Amino acid sequence: MKRRTLCQIIVGVVVICGGWMLPVRTYAVASGEFAAWTGVRVNWQVDKRLKLRGTFQARTQHGLKEMERERLNIGLNYRVLPLMQLKGYYELQYRDRGKAGWKIGHRYQAGFVVSSPVRDFKLGWRELFQHTFIGGGKEAQLRSRLQAVYEPTDWRLHPYFSIESFQPVGGEAFFSLPRVRYRPGVRWNLSQRTMLDVYYCRQYDVKRCLNVLGINLEITL
Repeated sequence: MKRRTLCQIIVGVVVICGGWMLPVRTYAVASGEFAAWTGVRVNWQVDKRLKLRGTFQARTQHGLKEMERERLNIGLNYRVLPLMQLKGYYELQYRDRGKAGWKIGHRYQAGFVVSSPVRDFKLGWRELFQHTFIGGGKEAQLRSRLQAVYEPTDWRLHPYFSIESFQPVGGEAFFSLPRVRYRPGVRWNLSQRTMLDVYYCRQYDVKRCLNVLGINLEITL
């Protein structure tokens, strides 16, 4: 009964927050520019509760002409309840800051994810507090993501869809929603320990909109 109630809560959050995260304000040029994000993630399942993770990702801009960012992060997931995990990460970035040139940045993230199966679907709600320091400036954001994955046990391809909003924290920027991402994709289980994630991400942003083709390889040790 408790599990069914939690599933109903998650479905309710998806319906309510899904509408809240629609891009209701004026964003950059609707067509946007093309970018590619590629990465590799390595997972180490220490025990039933603790998982260590390391990720390297490279991002392009202006199509495939220029690099925009390289980032390396390490972190952990700790399962405190059957349906809830705590998450924490540190990330080192090397980014193109336009006229300021390439800068090294540091990012810290902490939050939680709640997920539950509903028949052949897995519904998830993730909240992350993110603090970034780069080029003498700093930025604090709350990242909210809702995700649904269709994963029948006899399928190797699992389609999914997620909606994520970036909300500034502090000052008068709260509830401004400067960035929203819509991400349909497919996860392909190549083996028991290797998974390929191929996705399209449409990012609405007040500065620029992006059409992103992403490919991530995930390996579990």
